[in-house]
Amino acid sequence: MMIMLFLSIFFVQGLEAQSQIGGAVVDEAGIPVPFTNILLLQASDSSLVKGEVTDSAGAFLITDIAPAAYLLEASMIGYAKYNSGVFELKAEPGGKKMGRISLSQNATELAGVEVVAKKPFFEQKIDRLVVNVAGSITAAGATALEVLERSPGIIVDRQNSSISLSGKDGVVVMINGKINRMPMAAVVQMLQGMPSGNIEKIELITTPPANFEAEGNAGYINIVLKQSGDQGLNGSYTVSGGAGKGDVSSAALNFNFRHRDINLYGGYSFSRQAQQQVFNMDRLVGLNGQTIRTETETVRDPVQRNHNLRLGLDWNLSPKTVVGVLVSGYDNRWSMEAMNHSVLSLNGMPDSLIAIRNDEVNHWQHLGGNLNIQHTIGEGESVSLDFDYLRYENENPTNYLIDYSDGSGNFLFSDQTFSGKTTPIRVGVGKLDYTKQFSGNIHLEAGLKGTINRLDNDVSVADIRNGIRMYDPDLTARYHLDESIAAAYTSLDLKLDKKSDLKLGLRYEYTNSNLGSNEQADIVDRQYGNFFPSVFLSRNFNDNNSANLSYSRRITRPTFKDMAPFVIFLDPYTFFSGNAALQPAVSNNLKVDYRYKSALFSLQYAVEDSAIAGFQSRVIEGTNRQLLGAENMKNRKTANFTVAFPLHIGKWWNMQNNLIGTWQEVNTYFDGEPVQVRAQNLQVVWINSFTLPHDFSAELVGFYRTRGLSGAQVSLPMGAVNIGIQKKLGDNGGTLRFGIDDLFNSLGFGFETNFPEYNMVSKGTADFSQRTFKLTYSRNFGNNKLKGSRKRATGAEEERKRVD
Repeated sequence: MMIMLFLSIFFVQGLEAQSQIGGAVVDEAGIPVPFTNILLLQASDSSLVKGEVTDSAGAFLITDIAPAAYLLEASMIGYAKYNSGVFELKAEPGGKKMGRISLSQNATELAGVEVVAKKPFFEQKIDRLVVNVAGSITAAGATALEVLERSPGIIVDRQNSSISLSGKDGVVVMINGKINRMPMAAVVQMLQGMPSGNIEKIELITTPPANFEAEGNAGYINIVLKQSGDQGLNGSYTVSGGAGKGDVSSAALNFNFRHRDINLYGGYSFSRQAQQQVFNMDRLVGLNGQTIRTETETVRDPVQRNHNLRLGLDWNLSPKTVVGVLVSGYDNRWSMEAMNHSVLSLNGMPDSLIAIRNDEVNHWQHLGGNLNIQHTIGEGESVSLDFDYLRYENENPTNYLIDYSDGSGNFLFSDQTFSGKTTPIRVGVGKLDYTKQFSGNIHLEAGLKGTINRLDNDVSVADIRNGIRMYDPDLTARYHLDESIAAAYTSLDLKLDKKSDLKLGLRYEYTNSNLGSNEQADIVDRQYGNFFPSVFLSRNFNDNNSANLSYSRRITRPTFKDMAPFVIFLDPYTFFSGNAALQPAVSNNLKVDYRYKSALFSLQYAVEDSAIAGFQSRVIEGTNRQLLGAENMKNRKTANFTVAFPLHIGKWWNMQNNLIGTWQEVNTYFDGEPVQVRAQNLQVVWINSFTLPHDFSAELVGFYRTRGLSGAQVSLPMGAVNIGIQKKLGDNGGTLRFGIDDLFNSLGFGFETNFPEYNMVSKGTADFSQRTFKLTYSRNFGNNKLKGSRKRATGAEEERKRVD
């Protein structure tokens, strides 16, 4: 890997021969000023030659400049404009170095009209699609979650608090390049309370480059917030309450405070949900020449309470060095009472009735810390270092009271059962990243990363007799997982000509995993290394037409939750369990994008070996017991086609239409025999935004998905309609919104398995929530032109994902 890095550096140094102009912009205290507008003007008539924007470290580089006399102008809201005076650019390697440009703050602000160049709503970059939210009419007054819903290829399921990208679940959401590694329900809540007026753009990264973790197959969504130059305090808060078949409530507060070289930022959110959930399961099993049918209905009344906290500090030690500390954590508690009724029939006749009352508590706690040091070595060259420590605790005790009756309903006897799980997880991460701009045409990135994971898992199942727990030795054990991952990467950006760009990347990851128990030392003992190449090619034909081609190789490791052994009973014959034997899945992804004006067309094909599918069903041979859990498929092939286009029907009505067509083939094994399943799936998202008089606005959103595949199971059609109306309460009075989610009470998850030759015939539905009415108030406070917190990610984002 190091040889590859040295060859990359040697190669780019040999190509350095283009003229360029570079420098850095700072304020009067020497603090970098990111996102400053840099304009290069002809000295003869002040006509525009080229424009750039400074990066997060305040640096800029203007490339492909012909030798001549020029002027340089730097401007930023809240600062006085800078003009360089005339200078001569000569045809020589290295070009012109402007050094540090210092901007002074304005004493007053111009109360006139600002003229800006408007970016297209959709902008295709070489490795991502950018949705330019700032200045968009349809995004005005919306929340971050609503803007995300309108973005191409994204589907937001508000009821189940999930987000998918290009038809794939498990997407990672980042804010300013930093993953808020909270449970997805908390991320959705946070986005729902974030005003769109704070958002500059949204980046959709379906095939991540080499500097991103190789973990994950769904991609990344990066929400970039606006930043400006003033200091002080700003923030926003949101409160929400509502009811459906149960109550829902939430509150969120985010703030940012900057004073000279110190920046303090953070956020806290709370949510409570008490929505009733209903599950139904119907399955057939052939056993000893007889057909056993099990029909189960479970009515659950859970109360879910979530606390999430994030607090960070950035300290500019010098104009070139920034030290940051970030602490984050959550406390999520799920408590539930459920009633389960099962009917067992033998050859079509009722044989026995089972009623189960279970009380469950699932309590997750997390605390994590990050230390980050970022240093600018020179112009266009920087290095950053991250250290992370993450700690998780999970307690999951459940008590079952089971009443057995005969087929006529006559009571027979009762059982009491206890199951428990205690899971502490510890993760340590170190990460080093290096970047260098060699010339106007070449940019190099390289890095190293090391991770150590430790998981302990105590699982137990016991019968309770006369108040005493009698533990089942077959279902009671202590497991431990030790895992280490070492990674290195290099990435090279090449500008082939004025309209074409090439990005090449290579990442190597080596994994050593050992899973054992107190009775068996090496249940799983794996050592494996993988190369993960990535290639991106882009061509901008003109302002209305552009195309991209990309390839990447990715890995999906089993989550700790999926691997950690546990048992949750739905009834005495149906239970959920972890799978310690899960293998990592490796995928190869090919994608083609084409943009015509505001319309986007995308074609993607992926082959995933040992694909991991959750909630899979199998019957334990020779019994009537059904096991539900994550399983490895032999492979999964997926092709999807995405079309996204806006329609402006009038000044008051805007529409965004997203269509995703998916073809999928799954190859797996049942009882050692190969099985192949194919299906087509269509997802449609239809979003209507209405601008009404007197600062009112309204929205109508529809979502529908046809039958498709979920592993080897068939997922049933689902859809929903949401409506909302919003009122702005003056200049700084906040925003009040009333909405109805799942208007027609149509949203639910269903699946079926139909392989009678393998004794696998089942069908199930799950309704996680119902029609819900919600009232939400949100408001910004403080200095709305405050420069936001530094854009950075910690080194432990992949590890957090595997826990959450």
